Amino acid sequence: MFLGNKVIAQSGYGQFEAEKRAIYILNIAEQTSGYKQSKKKFVIGVLKDKTTARSLVRRASKRTINDRPINVKLVENLNHLKGVDVLYVNKSYNLEIEQILVKLNRYPTLLITENYNFEPSMINISNLNGDFIIDVNTNLLAQYGFTASTSLLESSLKSVKNWKELYTKTRIVAQEQEQILQEQQKELKEQRKEVVDKDLKIEQEQKRVENLEELTKSQRKKFTATSDLLKELENRYSIQKDLVTSKEKELVDQKNLIRKQSEFLKTQENQIQLQKEILGEQEEKLSLQRKINWLLLSLILSTLLFSFYFYKTRKKERLFVKNLELKNEEIAKKSKILSRQNSELEQFAFIASHDLQEPLHTVTSFSNFLLEDYYDQLDDMGKENLVYIKEGCDRMSILIRSLLDYSRIGANRKLENIDSKKLLNNTIKNFTATIEETGAKVILGNMPKIKGYRVELGLLFQNLISNGIKFRKHNKTPIIHIYGEKLEKTDVFDSRWQFHVKDNGIGISEKHQNEIFNIFKRLHARDEYEGTGIGLAHCKKIIGFHNGDISVTSKKGEGSRFSFTIQFKDEPELIEAV
Repeated sequence: MFLGNKVIAQSGYGQFEAEKRAIYILNIAEQTSGYKQSKKKFVIGVLKDKTTARSLVRRASKRTINDRPINVKLVENLNHLKGVDVLYVNKSYNLEIEQILVKLNRYPTLLITENYNFEPSMINISNLNGDFIIDVNTNLLAQYGFTASTSLLESSLKSVKNWKELYTKTRIVAQEQEQILQEQQKELKEQRKEVVDKDLKIEQEQKRVENLEELTKSQRKKFTATSDLLKELENRYSIQKDLVTSKEKELVDQKNLIRKQSEFLKTQENQIQLQKEILGEQEEKLSLQRKINWLLLSLILSTLLFSFYFYKTRKKERLFVKNLELKNEEIAKKSKILSRQNSELEQFAFIASHDLQEPLHTVTSFSNFLLEDYYDQLDDMGKENLVYIKEGCDRMSILIRSLLDYSRIGANRKLENIDSKKLLNNTIKNFTATIEETGAKVILGNMPKIKGYRVELGLLFQNLISNGIKFRKHNKTPIIHIYGEKLEKTDVFDSRWQFHVKDNGIGISEKHQNEIFNIFKRLHARDEYEGTGIGLAHCKKIIGFHNGDISVTSKKGEGSRFSFTIQFKDEPELIEAV
């Protein structure tokens, strides 16, 4: 049994580790009972992990479980679990295991997880530097109607559980010891403080006794000196009393003099206030006269400057019109040249992509021939290389067809009056299956009647709606808002409209927002999102036919809003809207 032995695999998600993971999954599924009895194939679902799915396909081709042939199914989301006997989930895809278990209540499915916590998992595989260790949650298995074999239970992580218990006990003992040590240190610190306080009190008491002895000697000397001092103070008090009496008379005289001076100052202040009021009136009159003079001068200067500016503006305007006429003639010439070059480039792209189909078809045919007739004669590496060749040819064929479609856009366009709401309702019908699968919602706001190319505009809305559904957040329903408005006419265009297509998807970082309209530009790996990266290039080309432009406003993780304008000169005859 492989479960009793541990094989150290290479670090990283390499081919050897993927093969070893597939063997573990198959053997765990084989050593678990409780599956729903069926004569059909035994289905193993792999959630999002394409590498593990490929390894399981290779390993399961010659094995059976409960006498049922094994079928490996790549599951994109939790809404596709019907008919799955075993589901494998890797924690690297950030899926909540509780949410998965809720989904499994509807189906009799065994859940095998990798690198999750033991408690919420049925059977968890822990990847420790390439070595796989198994945890079996027998209670959860029984709850879902499954039973693990004795050999599988014996191979589970008993040693790891014992280690966890020992680690927990050791940590508790260490915490207790640390708490006792802190209490002892605190008690020792308090005892030291008491000793220091007692020493300080003893020292202070000794100093106080010494000071009292010295104070007694000095008090005797001071008493004798104080008696002599009191006699002298009495004599001085008598002299000071006579002096104070004379000073009081002088103060009375000074107060009378100050009162007379205060009355004189008050009279002077009244006269000064009257003079200030007269000066204020005169200053107001002078200020008004200065303002009138400045206004007259400003009016004269403004008239002169306006005359000079009007003359210069008229002169510049005539010169600007003349230069504009010359530039328009030059632009018209360059436009004709660019139109001819674009036509030649589109013809070249059509011929080149058409001629590339034949050698690519030859390579695809030979790879299919080798896979069908010589598959059993090849080793695993040869089989895998042939699969990679076939996948590469399929991608190249899609890119060539996309290039052909890009070159054909607008080849037979007809300008029509279009009801944009009817056009979008017909476009949304093409997404009926996708909307039912993802639960997506497409909400139409104000949709005006416009002038444009019906087929090309239908393709533009189809690409933007498809991107809004495809690049959605995990476990979140995609919601797409579409609305439009009529714009005011300009000197160049009489009929103008603007549309917005807003979604709640994964968003686009600011540094990539100018690149996404380039042909074959992809921001994500093919394993994450399908597509060729040409859809937004189609949109940019279609908007070019409508004399407008297209842009995006977005933040990473906050959805995107694509805005584009459509504008034409009024023409007398158009195909009526259907």
